[in-house]
Amino acid sequence: MSHNSELLCTKFLAPAKIALIALIHVYCSHEIKTSSRVCLLRLLLKWTDGKDTCLSLFGLSDFKAHLSDIPCVDGRSAYDRLLLKLYDIGTMDDLCSLINDIDSDFFKVSSDSGNIAVSSTSLVGHFLRRSYVEFKAMEFDERVDLWKAFATFRSYGDNDMSIASLHKPEIQRVFSPKDSFAMEDVTKMFEFQIEYMQKQGCSLPDSMVETLDKILAHSFRTPSSIYYIRFLHGWRCGDYQEAFENLHRYFDYTMHHNDKIFYQYALLNLAILQADFNCLEEAVWAIQETIKTARENKDNICLNFSLSWLYHFQKSHPRECPPPASSDNATVQFLKVKAKETGMVNLQSVVYLSEAKSMILSGGNATLIFEAIMKSAYMNASINLLESVGAQFLVQATFWSRLGISNLGKFYTDGFLDLFQDSSFVEDVVKIACRSAYTLVNCGRYDDALKVLADIESTATRSLRIHQIWVTYKTLIMFKRAIRNERMNEVEALSTRLNSMPGVTEDCRLDINFAQIEYYTRCGNPELALTLSSQYLDSSVADDLDLYNQLVYMMQYSRIMLLLGRPLRGYTLLMRCISIAEKSSLVPAIMEALCMVCEIFNSIKSHQQVLAILDATIPYIVECENAELLGKAYYETAKAIVGASDLLEAVVGGQERDAAEVREKIMHAIRYAKLAYAEHEKLEDISRMLDISSMLARLYHIVGPDYTDDRDRTAMQNMSLRQMRSDARKSGMLTAT
Repeated sequence: MSHNSELLCTKFLAPAKIALIALIHVYCSHEIKTSSRVCLLRLLLKWTDGKDTCLSLFGLSDFKAHLSDIPCVDGRSAYDRLLLKLYDIGTMDDLCSLINDIDSDFFKVSSDSGNIAVSSTSLVGHFLRRSYVEFKAMEFDERVDLWKAFATFRSYGDNDMSIASLHKPEIQRVFSPKDSFAMEDVTKMFEFQIEYMQKQGCSLPDSMVETLDKILAHSFRTPSSIYYIRFLHGWRCGDYQEAFENLHRYFDYTMHHNDKIFYQYALLNLAILQADFNCLEEAVWAIQETIKTARENKDNICLNFSLSWLYHFQKSHPRECPPPASSDNATVQFLKVKAKETGMVNLQSVVYLSEAKSMILSGGNATLIFEAIMKSAYMNASINLLESVGAQFLVQATFWSRLGISNLGKFYTDGFLDLFQDSSFVEDVVKIACRSAYTLVNCGRYDDALKVLADIESTATRSLRIHQIWVTYKTLIMFKRAIRNERMNEVEALSTRLNSMPGVTEDCRLDINFAQIEYYTRCGNPELALTLSSQYLDSSVADDLDLYNQLVYMMQYSRIMLLLGRPLRGYTLLMRCISIAEKSSLVPAIMEALCMVCEIFNSIKSHQQVLAILDATIPYIVECENAELLGKAYYETAKAIVGASDLLEAVVGGQERDAAEVREKIMHAIRYAKLAYAEHEKLEDISRMLDISSMLARLYHIVGPDYTDDRDRTAMQNMSLRQMRSDARKSGMLTAT
């Protein structure tokens, strides 16, 4: 479309459609080779159907791209024949004749063959008949404008070398050129834009906004779908006022022309909008009104979707929602029955996935969870519902990770990002990428985690809310790294930033809480850390949040109890955690609790029990792919080996021990201490590295002069770490995001 020309808006006819009528003439004149007629007919059916094509926005270059490879009987291409036919239309009278003769040219019985050229009931026939009717309904000045637009459309083929020998002398034009479009095709383009924005979760680029404004300025009526596009644009950009106003305009217009049958969908959109902008009470009111209206109108599709949305909303915001009239299980079973009755396979898939997620959060049976996930996957595959793959893979990754098989969880997140990223909702892409990045943080791969986030930065910026999720996780990763590096100035700045982040998801909020408790514990304020962990634990139990996160809060509380010199209270809580986690098959929680139990046992000199526990659990800890947990297990093992043999006491007390036995046990402890150091080095955890380095220095001192070099190297390493920690605490500066 030329930016320097005027725009002509018609109801149906446009220059490209006149070109299509000319192409139908070419087809019916038997000038196309027999072997290529099916190929051309396939194009004609596609363009006249118009479901997937905005034909009025076509230019000659689009026709050339499709028709240049279709040969004619005389050796030229179908595109050449089309241009010849177009240049036969030399005046406005020729254009009128072309359309007025549609009935005699296509629908009359031929005297030669006794057949008609085009059936009036076919797609091509329907297109021709409508073109005839629409042209007859046009005023004279509208026909003149259409002729001007056609001349401009045809002029783009003036320099085409393939018609040099066919081109008639150029007609003198005394009018200004016009570009044109048909309102019907523009409406289809708007509907496509809505579908794209809903799927990709993006706002409109500035160039598209300018194009839409230009089209609307020249159209004889404003399609209602433009208000919905503006609603989506305002929603994605975070402009609540614009989104709210255009949503009302769209449904006011729609209900005015459709007898108010869409009122429940207006309320449903309003509920989703209010929830996204954190207006939770208004969202609850809107969704309850949606359910009432859908029941009154007997709209089962809207009713089932609304009930499913309300169920998920209640799980995410238990405090803001009124207590449900039925249990979670009863709600899920009701949705299953209704989805099956109405044949909504996509809703069945969502319900099975919701059931699996609910069981994961409540610590349900692993077999039933796996069964529900597989049912959902089967439903998705049966109707090729690629848009639901993201939610399915996210639940599967969580399921396998909580069973302690982190490799399989990572397989699902990486597989989704490699294979299904383009066909899924942008929110699912960002959430899975953030989860994948945070998993890498647990392995000490900070740079790889930030790279994963950097790869989806352009995707995340499509919507304000989704971009907030992305920024929050990036800041959280930097916060975790700064805590372990002990860059306190940076930690304080990042902590302030995290606390002020708007629109933080529940999962991300929990990760932030865990990181802040760790921060207060490390900076020498365990009392505040204890208070926070107690508050978070009470809140999570009251809101019936994720069972696994409740256990993590309990373990953090126990760890602080141990730091404050109250191991018995911590031990009681840990045994309770192990009992709950074992019933729910939460392997990472069991392993973390056992490591803390081993720390308590080491503090009371029950070293043999520690060795027995860790000998059985370290293989499972390795599968969890948590460098901090594995490093802690190795460190407690090294401490237990030393303590069980009374090596330090023997040396200090001057007792005579078998030198070979002492050396063997010390070297065994050193091997585990080095493994622990390597894991914490991945995490860049200076404090833990210092503790292990000090232990290694003592052990090398015991083993004797044969390891003087190792002892000196460890001592230098220890001094370097102390200096690094001192410098970090003094001059930790906030890095650029």
